[in-house]
Amino acid sequence: MRTAETGAIGTHFEGCRLKDRKKEKVLLSSILEQGIKEPLRCIEEPGGEFILLDGFKRLRCAKKLGIEVVPVASLGEDTACGILQFIRSSAGPGLSVFEQAALVDELNRSYGMGVREIARQLDKSAGWVAMRLGLIESMSPAVKKEILSGRFPVRSYMYTLRMFTRVNTVKDVNAFVKAVSGKGLSIREIDMLAGGYFKGGEKLKEQVLNGNIDWTLRQLKQKESAPFDDTQDKALKDLKLAEGCIRRIPYKITDERLKTDGFLTAAAPVILTILKRLRFFRETLEEFHGYTGGEKENG
Repeated sequence: MRTAETGAIGTHFEGCRLKDRKKEKVLLSSILEQGIKEPLRCIEEPGGEFILLDGFKRLRCAKKLGIEVVPVASLGEDTACGILQFIRSSAGPGLSVFEQAALVDELNRSYGMGVREIARQLDKSAGWVAMRLGLIESMSPAVKKEILSGRFPVRSYMYTLRMFTRVNTVKDVNAFVKAVSGKGLSIREIDMLAGGYFKGGEKLKEQVLNGNIDWTLRQLKQKESAPFDDTQDKALKDLKLAEGCIRRIPYKITDERLKTDGFLTAAAPVILTILKRLRFFRETLEEFHGYTGGEKENG
């Protein structure tokens, strides 16, 4: 097995990988007892330097424990090719959507690869690549920093905050993320707080910014548990279910694992039925929305 000194391993791509303090703490104990079992995957530059792509937790643990030499595996000498190989080999649960997006963004910005070229090299669709580039482009540096640190969950950004990002200032979004990051909140609690912060008026917004998270959650939960009759309760649950599906499905259907003959055959009639009913669904919702006195959709 090949080895490298920890000081000779470059961490240029650390900003493309998410941190998880809990996992890293468990890993630290494991390495202390058993050493590093899996080699760190690196690009081996012609000059002899190793550029790390996979194994940042292991490297940080090794440095904390004073381990000076670690096992490494080479992903080749060409950086762009190494990134492509790494994404291909981590297509399953190995990389989160955010991490895929960050690496695809590197290929696009730093190595001049276009959407079609990246798609071809990864054997993905152009839509798969474009969605990931769009995710990074919509994210401010402040939000990206909190996500990378593990203080703000990427799922909350993708399925909740990104919706509000389109209609609010970057400053407003950054302030919300800063206010709720690192508080140990669940994704559901962040979802509730985002709704209150962006749509609940100045009082709720001010409470979130002042750090009164528990009070704000209590207020929102009281509103959510307001008494409704059976018909109203079922209708509200259906509306929330529809909202969740509208947010999740566009991301889920870009997953290449769905593109099997069996799944596509089963999905086709369902999708056709949805498409046929979309216009009526939208028109009915818009009419009912008028009764709520809610804001009209821009554009």
